[in-house]
Amino acid sequence: MFTNFPRAVRALRQRSGWTQAILGAHIGVSRQLISRIERGDIAGVPVGTLRRLAAELDGTLSMQLRWRGEELDRLVDAAHASLQQATAELLLSVGWLVQVEVSFNRYGDRGRIDIVATHPGTPILLVIEIKSGLGDLQETLGRLDVKARVGLHVAEDLGWSDIATVVPVLVIGDTRSARRAVAQHAALFARYAVRGRSALAWLRHPDGAMPPGLLWFATRPNSRRA
Repeated sequence: MFTNFPRAVRALRQRSGWTQAILGAHIGVSRQLISRIERGDIAGVPVGTLRRLAAELDGTLSMQLRWRGEELDRLVDAAHASLQQATAELLLSVGWLVQVEVSFNRYGDRGRIDIVATHPGTPILLVIEIKSGLGDLQETLGRLDVKARVGLHVAEDLGWSDIATVVPVLVIGDTRSARRAVAQHAALFARYAVRGRSALAWLRHPDGAMPPGLLWFATRPNSRRA
């Protein structure tokens, strides 16, 4: 875990011209802890401390869970695909027109939107992000903001020329950890104030007040809530 972290910390600290004591003072830890980290003795150091340390050195901390090689990728992809399929079927069942895996490239903003949807007779476009698990919250929300920003152009490319309003939507795999993350970061998710049953009720009758964003937790078919 973090195999290059100790060497990278030492190299970046020295590049900045800082002693271990100065770097520790910047992030509120002791010189001894910085020394431990640079020796590779990271056991017991909170991940939050390591993230602060990386950020102070103008870097980022990347964590990766490995499990049986590529099988983990297939498992994660399967969870995402299952939630995406269930969400598309839900929207279709209540009258929305749906497109999945829609690519965009607009003035340097490029990527792919999991689902876009519009409801006949309304000028609304849903831009939907499917997350089988929540990782970097700010990255997730930032990317969804970008996708919402290009939503009108995406709709035009699809021939949905009457779109006037884009509503971002988060569909999150229903786990305790995901619910806890949303609850603990209320300010980050403030835009997605219409949630759960209220969000699903609006989808059935999208002629009321326009929500700034929708969020609900979804369970994959044939699976139990974690």
